[in-house]
Order: sequence, then C-alpha cells, then structure tokens
Amino acid sequence: MITFELMKDSTFKKYCLVVDEWFVNGFNGTQAVKKFYPNHDDNSAGVKWNELLRITKIVEYKETKAENTSSELQITLVGQLKKLDEIADHKDTKPADKINCLKEQNKLLALYKEHNQQKNITVIWHEELTNEADG
Repeated sequence: MITFELMKDSTFKKYCLVVDEWFVNGFNGTQAVKKFYPNHDDNSAGVKWNELLRITKIVEYKETKAENTSSELQITLVGQLKKLDEIADHKDTKPADKINCLKEQNKLLALYKEHNQQKNITVIWHEELTNEADG
C-alpha cells in the first residue's frame, strides 16, 4: 500500500470523488476514473483505478463509505432474506408470490456466493412454503 502522507489534500479529495462515483455507477472503477479523468481510455482508467486501490487512505475511505452506506440503508443479505421470509410467511400471501419470494432468495444467495466467495450460507426452508408450492 502507498502511504497517504505523500498525497496532497486536493488529490485525496479528487480520489474520493472517484470512489463516490464508483458507488453511484454500479461499481465500475474504469468508468468512475473516466468521469474525473476524461482523457483516459478504458485501459489507462482501469490501471488508474487499480492504483487507487493500493493507496491505504483511499481503501480506508472506500471501506468506511461502504460500511456507512450499508448501515444507513440497513441493506444486508440477511436483512433482505428475512424480509422475503416475512412476505412468504404472511397469511395473505398468494402461493405464486411465495414461490417468487423463494426465487428471489435464491438469486440473492447465488449473487452473494458468486461475488463474495462465501461458502457457508445457511438457508432455512419453510415447510409451509414447500407444501404450498407442491400443492
């Protein structure tokens, strides 16, 4: 990692804007860099993004922002799965909607595993949901 003591405050602020753009644009580092460095082509912007991710202060900023965003929005994998469980368990939920909840849970779990290399995710299946889907 590169130490942040060598970076000017104005440079740090610009790099933070790039990180902010990365969050806004769906986590595309190349496009985030190109927004603030329009003369970069895709290749050089990708290299620049990777360089930013080796700067300790930028990594800390990115991680802090991610944690704060998740806390503010209270969006977590577990939270989303619980909300889908609540919908599926509600007495007025139609069987087709329960099946859709199950499908959405599976998508979330697949994305979480694929993108975060998580191997130990426990899924609690509801007997009622399975029975209604079969019936």
